[in-house]
Formats: sequence, structure tokens, C-alpha cells
Amino acid sequence: MKAEGHMLRKMLVFGITSTVVLAELPALAQQQSGQQAIEEIEIFANNRRAEGLTDVNAAVSVINEEELDLIGHSHYQEALTRVPGFSGNRNNGQESLMAIRSPVLTGAGACGAFLIAENGIPVRSAGFCNVNEMFDTHSEYAQSIEVIRGPASAFWGSNALHGLVNVRLPNPGEVGELSLERGPRGSYRTKAAFGTDSGNFKQSLYLTGVNEEGYRDDSGVDQQKASWLYEYTLGNGVKMEGGFTFNNLNQETAGYVAGAKAYEDSDKRDTNPNPEAYRDSQSIRVWTRFTMESGDWEITATPYFREVNMNFVQHYLPGQPIEDTEHRSLGIQLAAYRDLNNDSSFSWGIDAESTDGSLKEMQPNATTGSLFVRKTIPQGMHYDYEVEISQFALFANYDTALTDRLDLSIGARLERIDYEYDNLMIDGRTDAQGVACGFGGCRFSRPADRDDDFSDVSPKIGLSYELNENHNLFMRAQRGIRAPQATELYRLQGSQTVADLDSVELDSYEVALQGGGSNWDYSASLYWMDK
Repeated sequence: MKAEGHMLRKMLVFGITSTVVLAELPALAQQQSGQQAIEEIEIFANNRRAEGLTDVNAAVSVINEEELDLIGHSHYQEALTRVPGFSGNRNNGQESLMAIRSPVLTGAGACGAFLIAENGIPVRSAGFCNVNEMFDTHSEYAQSIEVIRGPASAFWGSNALHGLVNVRLPNPGEVGELSLERGPRGSYRTKAAFGTDSGNFKQSLYLTGVNEEGYRDDSGVDQQKASWLYEYTLGNGVKMEGGFTFNNLNQETAGYVAGAKAYEDSDKRDTNPNPEAYRDSQSIRVWTRFTMESGDWEITATPYFREVNMNFVQHYLPGQPIEDTEHRSLGIQLAAYRDLNNDSSFSWGIDAESTDGSLKEMQPNATTGSLFVRKTIPQGMHYDYEVEISQFALFANYDTALTDRLDLSIGARLERIDYEYDNLMIDGRTDAQGVACGFGGCRFSRPADRDDDFSDVSPKIGLSYELNENHNLFMRAQRGIRAPQATELYRLQGSQTVADLDSVELDSYEVALQGGGSNWDYSASLYWMDK
């Protein structure tokens, strides 16, 4: 048991990931080399500006627009399952459990192992993640989906622990599209795109909607998404790119079917033991990215606003309480890039975000089950709190050519997250009226008002060596961080009065080989993670 506990606490991960693509690509129509084809692929997720894939010392996969159109996914798992090192357990409706170079993680902080972003903007606050937050992205109209496996670069902080997924929306411009699909059980899916290009101003509107009747009783999904994107250049040369993404989800959730080999029973697997379960979620993100030149520097500033509201039945818990959570964020991403002499470049930046959030958990009905469960899980309000979160980070990165074939990349990020927690109920383990539960106390424990802060440093270093024009060797060592989530700190249970938690750190060491031939390319990685 001691050895098992040590492994659970430290978690050492070792693996080999490789991919070989043998399909003929349109980009290779003129018999370009595999390395040249890779160079044509752009990635935004590494340092928040477009760069060639071969210039990035990271384990990156890019699913491009052509592939996404071919897949036509109704759930992101259908697309990302093609990425090595990724596993997506698709749950009912739009729900899922993600894994990137990791086990399938569950629990209050599991969602904090991965950072999900759209156009470089995280879809949730660092302290208010959710395992299903990928449904907040407009991946159905993505220009590409970028996946970084392992800790991300110094441009990313808390939650970019095991990996990062960035959904890149299309460039705005002239476009016109309308499609309607009909599926089984009266399901419908619509997609529409409209855009104009008037020279100095480009804009596009992308709409998707799905009404899907689930194959299980009393289940289904009704979801709408909208993204408006624009691009405008001011008279002084400042470029503006921005827009908004809105998501509305109304889901009738099917619960777990119990019983040995229930999946083999054709009658049972279509049933829904929890017809009362649902998940409603609305989110919106608004942003504008300013890009300007100042001497030898390229400077970007991206202010953004985010709001997320979600209400759902926790049908998998005794008593089936309803969780109602929301948060609103104002943030800004600042970065400066400069190309130096001798094939070197330097970048640095600041990230700042302020979030107001809240969580309520209320059980409308009496608990059923054993005497212990009935006496320790009371009907009524379990939690009701508000949290103010401040996040501030300073980062820098330096790239240089040590020789004609050997490049060095080194970076670091210093980040601080502050929590101000306000409990709106009675402190302790009583029910909502202050009445003590049996068997030593209620399951739910509410800490008194408190402040918490977490400061972390995440260094990164990488070397890349050009074996020849078609093959490169990469070595990298980097640290990922994850500050505790608000639910880990303030939704306590049992005899807990304070969550004595530190930030999670993950150290990753990796050797990778990448290259290709006339109509194929490959990537192979050998890595070790210490968490």
C-alpha cells in the first residue's frame, strides 16, 4: 500500500509516441519534401503568434481545416482522437473526460490538468475550470485545432500541465455557406457562414446548431454557437483582430446504466436511469488583439472579457444535488517580440486577469439509501460562496542559433494567483439551518472566509539539432504548473476545515525525432514525467 500511495502521489509517466502519415497531401502536389510541407504548417498556440511548425520545439499536433471538414465532427473527441498521446472518453451528450499524456483524471481538480483555449484566450478562468469545457469552443468551424502534449511554453501558466488545446477560428473575410443535415431519431444539424471583405475591414459570422435526440430514453442535446470575427487596420498601421464566441447548451443527460455486462443487453443499454438529469450552460468571450510595430519590437495587446454560467444535476452523487456556478473575467495578454542579430529572438510579456465567481450546491429532495447516507447528506443548501481571483504572470523566452545546426530555446514564467473567498452560509459541517448531522457530522464542510495565494515558477529549456534537411532531433526539459481550483479549496468534505494544498508541479523531459520524405512525415517522442 505504501508503494501504491507513493505512485499515486508522485505519478511517473514514461512512454513512446510516434505517428507516420503516408497519405498523399495536396501540399505535396509538386513533389515537395516532407520537411518543406511541415514548414508550411503554422501554429499559434506555442507563443501566441503564427510561426512555422518546424520552428517550434514542442510536441505539437495540428488538425487542419481540410481534415476537420472531412471529419465533420459533432463532438470534439471525433477529431482529437487522431492526435497521438490523446485520449478522449466521450460521455453522454457533449460531455467528456480528456487525457493528454496522462491517465483519465477525475475529481475536483482534474480539469486543471489541461488548458483549453480559443484563439489563444482560455475558455475558463484558471480557478473555475470544468472537465467538459471543450464544448465552449466553436470547434465545429475551426480553421485548425492545435494540441501541445506535455507542459506548454512560458506563454502559458496554470492549467497547461499535461497539455494545451487551442481552437483557431477562421480568418475573417468573404464567405457564404449554408448547410442542413438530418440524422437518425429526428436529429438536425445546421451550419451557416456569412462574411464580407471591403479592403481595410473584413468580417465573418459563423453559426452552428444541433438538435440531437439521444438513442437512450429522455436524452438529447440542443446546442447553438455563434462566432463573429473581424480584422481592421488603423491609419497608423495598428492591426486589430477580434470578435466574440457565444455558446448555449441545453442537454438532457442520460445516467449510468448499472449491472454486469449491461452493454450486452440491447434493452437495458437504451434505458436512462436518470431522466431528471440535465446540464444547461451558456458562455461568451469577447476579445480584440492589437498588433503594432515600435522600433525593432512587434507588440501585441489582447484585452478580453469572459462570462460562463452553468447549471446541472449531479446525478452521479447521493441525493442528486444541483450545482449552479458562474464566473466573469476581465483580462489582458501583453507580449513583445524582437528579432535580434545572429539568428536570435527575444520575447517577453505580461498576463493579468481578474475574475468574480460563485458556486451554489442545493439538494431539492431528501436523500435515499443507507441510514448513514440519509443522516450525513441533508436536503437543502450544501454550499453557497463567492470567490474573487486575481492572476498575474510575467514571462520571457529567448531563442538563438548556437551553430548552423544547433538551436537553443530557453524561457521562464513567474505566476501568482490570489483567492478571496466569502462563505455565504454557516461555517462548518451542519445543514443549512445549523443543525448537526448524525454519524459525526454532515458530509459537506464549509470553511470560514479566507484568502489564499499561490506563486509558481515554470522554467523551460530546449535544444534542436538539424540532422539533415529532412530530419531534426529535439531535446527539452520543462515544468508545468497548476494552482488549486476553487472547488478544491472551498468545497470541502468530512472533517476538513482548511484545504492544505500547494500548486501541482509536473517536470517533463523529452527527446523527439521529427522529419519526413517526399509524401510522408513522422514524429517520435520518448518522454519522462515526474508529477
